[in-house]
Amino acid sequence: MKKSTLLKMALTLVGAFMLTGAMAQTYPSTINTNYVEATETTYQTTGLGLTLYVAPDPVYSPGYDGDGTPAYNASSQWQWVYGADFATGTIVKAWANDNFVALDAADLPAAGATRTFWVAERYAAAGCADATGQSHIVTVLPVPTAAMAGTNVSTLWTEITAGAEYYRCADGWTDNLSLTFTETGVPAPYAKYAYTITVTVTGYDADGAVVVGPTDVTATYGKSVAATDASFVDATSTYTPLAMTFATSGGNNVRTKYVYTLATVASRISTLSHSRAGVANAFYNEAGANDVVTYWLNLPPVTGPIYHIPNNFAL
Repeated sequence: MKKSTLLKMALTLVGAFMLTGAMAQTYPSTINTNYVEATETTYQTTGLGLTLYVAPDPVYSPGYDGDGTPAYNASSQWQWVYGADFATGTIVKAWANDNFVALDAADLPAAGATRTFWVAERYAAAGCADATGQSHIVTVLPVPTAAMAGTNVSTLWTEITAGAEYYRCADGWTDNLSLTFTETGVPAPYAKYAYTITVTVTGYDADGAVVVGPTDVTATYGKSVAATDASFVDATSTYTPLAMTFATSGGNNVRTKYVYTLATVASRISTLSHSRAGVANAFYNEAGANDVVTYWLNLPPVTGPIYHIPNNFAL
């Protein structure tokens, strides 16, 4: 069959599509189940890629319903670029019979920056193409970080280092731990966080030698917040552990040190970003001096009896 005949047939098919659907294009409400039409900027954690989809023109691909089955026309193609507009943008994925682009972390800008991605559709059989396309903005956020400090809510604690180290001459008391999370650029509704706090306890004798532990008591005194919508906490939060008590050695109480460490942190955006990238969620490790709070429980000295020579001492 001649090339000119094929082109005439393609143009006839296009005309038929135009007559039946050009005035009432209907796009699927979702694509591949979890993808909805973009109405806001996508916020993505640095180092993690994501996939973007575009709805095929229903005139050319009336069989496409968004369920992931490639029911778009065999001659429909899309090209993805980033930049100021589609015509001058840098090509990320050249014309192909795919209505998606899998962006690697390298395709995204550095943390704190924004990039506009564009896509346009063309019908290769007829040489028709959308000249302007559609755009979507992706803003890259830094990895979430956190800080923890004691708040010294009771005058029964004496502060050694502000927010970081305290002591008390008794047991059975607690303090509020103040948590502050940082994720520069995240919109307020999405500033939600998960975290883990680990705890160790160590017993010392009067000369500072270790006689108990250190022992991991995270199960009793620590905290683990799951990365779920029902569990995330706000950017400024408080955790109040159980009242701390003395460790014992040989049946006797000893000087006791509790060390609380804000060990890991995740955010709603970083959790979602891992999901978009198709990888398991990661809690980011914390390792700063502002992630550790230490409490000392010191035994109050017990004054012994007074000794004297009794009045009935035999001379």
